[in-house]
Amino acid sequence: MIKAVIKQLPWMLALFVLGPIAGHLVGSLRASDGSGDTTLLTCTNPVMGAMAGLVTLVFAGAVGFFAARVNGCRSGLNAAGIVFAWAASQTTTIDAIIRRAQSPAPLSMLAIEGGAFCLLAAPVAAIIWRAGLGRGLHAAAHPLPDGSPNLGAWLTGAPKGPRGLLGESMSLSGSLARAMVRPAGWGAMGVTVVVGGVMCWLVAQDMLKGQVIFAAAMTGVLAVPVGRLAGESLKEQPPMAAFFVGIAVLAVAGPLATMFIQGKDIVALCYSGKLLGVAGPVTLDWAAGAFLGIPIGEAWFVSMFRQTLPEASGSAAR
Repeated sequence: MIKAVIKQLPWMLALFVLGPIAGHLVGSLRASDGSGDTTLLTCTNPVMGAMAGLVTLVFAGAVGFFAARVNGCRSGLNAAGIVFAWAASQTTTIDAIIRRAQSPAPLSMLAIEGGAFCLLAAPVAAIIWRAGLGRGLHAAAHPLPDGSPNLGAWLTGAPKGPRGLLGESMSLSGSLARAMVRPAGWGAMGVTVVVGGVMCWLVAQDMLKGQVIFAAAMTGVLAVPVGRLAGESLKEQPPMAAFFVGIAVLAVAGPLATMFIQGKDIVALCYSGKLLGVAGPVTLDWAAGAFLGIPIGEAWFVSMFRQTLPEASGSAAR
């Protein structure tokens, strides 16, 4: 009974304690007109906004680490994603920001905010993933046949093979560096950006908060299988950090692309509902979508390599 309670405790903390606190901190930020139509750095007090963002990161990292140690990697990322989703629900939408400013001016700050926050979230995700390796129901994924991708290599970007002392000692900065320089890492980032643009175009039709978070989550769900399949063609697997860095690129590219492509007529396009879809998710929307969608995409990819032959299952059981 105690073990069952402990396994559910991270979800309860994320849903009913840490998530609401993070949401309250972000929701207390105010725009220049006194409304809550703002984000972390477009509010009247950017210092308080930055502090609220850092507290949200700490809360998400803490509950994600706890969940990963108890239930495994993917549960850890999902628990952190719940905290981010709570905070994201209290930020405004892109069209509300443009209507208030009556210009594309806030988009440059949104690009800075999105890139900085999502890059900080990448090592948090790596810490959570490492904490949950080999633990819990969601740590040992489906049995994989010979030649299939090594999940341990997904964190570090190391070649296929058993996860030894060297792999365990890889620093997070090294993981991020590998995400930037390895061909599979570049491919994963590119895939994430392309998939994100398509999913935002398809899903974020009205810039509603639920739509944009779902678009960001679907980016992770689809980008991971495609990116890892691309890695197979390159005989290596991209590090996990590559997908989160790709999300950070989207958080920067969305506002900037909207500003340069639609800046001249952006107010009229905003009122007519014709803003670029990739501009829809703002900072915390991308973070929530990444932490909720990427582990689902990873599970989906692994499930495609599940052993289905009776003799394979029998040998695994023995």
